[in-house]
Amino acid sequence: MKHIEFIKAISEYYGEYSSKLVERMTFEYIQDRFKESDLENVFKTIIIKVNPKFKTPPSPADFEEFFPRENIDQIASEWYDKISRTGNSLDNVIISDIRAQKALQSIGGWCSFCQRNPEYENLHRKNFISAYSKIVVDSNEQPVILFGESENKYSKVPLPIGDKEKCLEIVASQKEPQIKIEFKGVE
Repeated sequence: MKHIEFIKAISEYYGEYSSKLVERMTFEYIQDRFKESDLENVFKTIIIKVNPKFKTPPSPADFEEFFPRENIDQIASEWYDKISRTGNSLDNVIISDIRAQKALQSIGGWCSFCQRNPEYENLHRKNFISAYSKIVVDSNEQPVILFGESENKYSKVPLPIGDKEKCLEIVASQKEPQIKIEFKGVE
């Protein structure tokens, strides 16, 4: 279902919006908030939760009530805990969430994170959460391997943090093919 089809279906089911401004605001809200692939499920949920008896189509406030946004600080705190429980500064890691990876890099990187002072754990967590909430991610960006301090870091397999399947796919796509070079003697 496309966004314009979604608004038309809402208007057909609940009646016309009281003003074109509210209809346009709702349309823009839906475009910003939901992917087209999710709109069918959103429509089903709205039909269940909003009674058509009063012929009032749902506004952006109704969508916010029925589809609350995730708490960004809570998500950042969960990522902080996942990263804290994985490896040490000698290990290579890959984080499945690009936003968490960028937040980690913005507060000093993997090695610095591993060597943080435990006495200031609350401050480190606060800095990570603050960085996480400010990160803007481009949809084309992919996580990369964050290298540790080991001398043989380029041959070590990175530890996955988060979605292990996604991490394995990323590692496989980043491996360069081995090129065999042969030198032939001059005749």
